[in-house]
Amino acid sequence: MPLRGATPAYHWFKVVLEQRAASGDWVLATQTTSLQDVRFYGPFDASGTALAPPVHTGLAQPFATRPLGSERYLMRLQPPGPGTYTVYARLYSETAPSFDLSVWDTAEYLQWRQHKRLFDGICYGILIALLVYNLTLVGVFRDTTYTFHVGQCIFALLTLATFNGHTAHYLWGDAPWWQERSYFVLPSLWLFFGALFTRSFLDTRQTPLMDGVLVAIGLLAALTAVLGGLGQFAIAQTQNELLASAGIAAASLAAILVLRRGFTPARWYLGAQALLFVTVAGVVLSNWKVIDAPFMLANGLQIGVAAEMVVFAVALSTRIDSLNASQIALRLRADHLAKAATTDPLTGLTNRMGLTQGATQLLSEGGTHALLLLDLDRFKPINDTYGHDAGDEVLRAVATRLQTHTRSGDIVARLGGDEFVVMLAHAPAGDALTALVKHLELAICQPVYFQHQELCVGGSTGVAHSPQDGPTLTELMRCADQRMYQAKQAHKDAAQHPAAPALPLA
Repeated sequence: MPLRGATPAYHWFKVVLEQRAASGDWVLATQTTSLQDVRFYGPFDASGTALAPPVHTGLAQPFATRPLGSERYLMRLQPPGPGTYTVYARLYSETAPSFDLSVWDTAEYLQWRQHKRLFDGICYGILIALLVYNLTLVGVFRDTTYTFHVGQCIFALLTLATFNGHTAHYLWGDAPWWQERSYFVLPSLWLFFGALFTRSFLDTRQTPLMDGVLVAIGLLAALTAVLGGLGQFAIAQTQNELLASAGIAAASLAAILVLRRGFTPARWYLGAQALLFVTVAGVVLSNWKVIDAPFMLANGLQIGVAAEMVVFAVALSTRIDSLNASQIALRLRADHLAKAATTDPLTGLTNRMGLTQGATQLLSEGGTHALLLLDLDRFKPINDTYGHDAGDEVLRAVATRLQTHTRSGDIVARLGGDEFVVMLAHAPAGDALTALVKHLELAICQPVYFQHQELCVGGSTGVAHSPQDGPTLTELMRCADQRMYQAKQAHKDAAQHPAAPALPLA
């Protein structure tokens, strides 16, 4: 029972035990590990004689002062015989939510402690596995989101281990100064990295108001860590509780806003927050005696944290899939735009830019190449007489024929208007090249049928060779252009002055 006159920080308890057996072995244990100073006096027998020396332990003392190496603070009671015995306990803490005491049979307590350690170990194992997994992702993706989540995992793990008393037991048992401050600094850093992770994962910069709220929570969490380090425990505890509540609300609202914009991984984020909220609510209700759930009171927080981190890992995986899908879409879009930038929209041939890129690559490989510059004859009258739709049909037909009569490694391009270029890779020499040019011109001359009309064009071709006519595309184009106009002029002369028919021999 609590004693009257207790100050807000010091709480005195009187525990009366009645033992009926000849001997007994009991422990009187606290419900929390966050007490700065704990003192047990007794047990006193009916005459007021102390049967054991006082126990002085707590966060402000080295871990070695805790009886039975227990993470919780306790006093072992071994009354010598039947009778009534009294124990007094003085508990001191500026921030502890619960000062309850419980009496256990020592064997049962040690058995419960082993079960508790096993359960804690499972939760720690989950968090450590997630930590290793996220560290691997940091190394692979170099993404700040995973870096912040690693920080969140580290400080969530350390916070749970601190609340369970395991960091004092295994990490800094000889550092009481840090044992006290770790209860406030580590949760603040957990909140700090949680705010950074939320901002990065949900990309809240697209919602400036919520982003500002999360930035403020992160900065206040960092300030709270400083206050905890300076020993302002009551202020730090209050701020941590307020920031945790505000953080869950702000993060959930931000996730809802982002989800409405179509970011589906936000669903998993909301699920993780809901799991943590439910378990924390269970702990609070158990602590307020609204529900009787000692298991939830002892383990609810770490159940919620472990579940939250697992769901966060799923959310990160879906985020990876979403980012990969976005990157594939962007890459396909970029490829489409790059292809469109080098393609003639009317004929589907390479345009001038594509010709420049392809020919430059082809010429850099060395070897003998040839550039054929073709200009259509009698094309303008088709446009003037039948319209541009007819002219476009002729251009598409010419493009198809040029592609049909060239090889896959050759480049066929339309420069604009009725000018075409064929860049021959590893071009044949001499008569073979001349025959190929004649073959292409003959293919061009074949009639094109448009709306029951037979449309015919011709072609004048200029040929330039590399490297003798020039090592660059510009020089080859200049040389081929000159020869093409020579060929066109020859066609005009032939049309104006047809050859006289040969006279029969007598």
